[in-house]
Amino acid sequence: MQRYAVFDLDETITTRGTWGRFVSQSVKGKPHKLIGLWARAGIGQILYKFGRKERIFVKRGMLRWSLSGQSRAQLQALADNFADEEVRSGLRPGAVRQIKAHREAGDRILIASAGADLVVEAIANRLGIETVVSTKLAWKGEGENQICARHFGSDNCYGPGKLVHLRKCLETFDDFKPEAAHITIYTDSHSDLPVLKFADKGVVVNGDSKLLKAANVYGFEIVDWSR
Repeated sequence: MQRYAVFDLDETITTRGTWGRFVSQSVKGKPHKLIGLWARAGIGQILYKFGRKERIFVKRGMLRWSLSGQSRAQLQALADNFADEEVRSGLRPGAVRQIKAHREAGDRILIASAGADLVVEAIANRLGIETVVSTKLAWKGEGENQICARHFGSDNCYGPGKLVHLRKCLETFDDFKPEAAHITIYTDSHSDLPVLKFADKGVVVNGDSKLLKAANVYGFEIVDWSR
């Protein structure tokens, strides 16, 4: 039987979310951009909370006030620096131990995150994780002249969308056979309930209040990776 360990990134492997901090760093030293970024994020969150817009609306607005128009080389360098710092001081100790345990057991390890691929892949690379499922950025131009577009290059890897992305990814593995696979999902967020229900084993990591309630209903394991 092939065993798969799928980790959410933000607040599961890391102690804090990555998207907001990364886009803020991308406009550091540009006060008008930073003010616009968080004003746009605030409006988007209100509209999302009251069901007027989807989650991707919030992220797209933030994208347009931050990464959009910046060169791929600059953003890759920023993502690499961000990932270096995150791995140095921003990971949950329990996540590091669990990744190591799965690696030693010979399990295939994946990260499935709503975060932007540029950041998620940079962190995954430093953790020795080859397979990433995430929300893709889009780029305009070619080669060294590429700049970040004003839209994303994929559907948002969030909620039910994450399950769609994950299933497609699993199906690309030559040795993947649903009837002979065991999948463990680790996450902190109630938005990941679809993937938790899909998994053979769901593990709630320092979960939000809604997910902790759901864990009691569905029988998910609950862990604390703070230490």
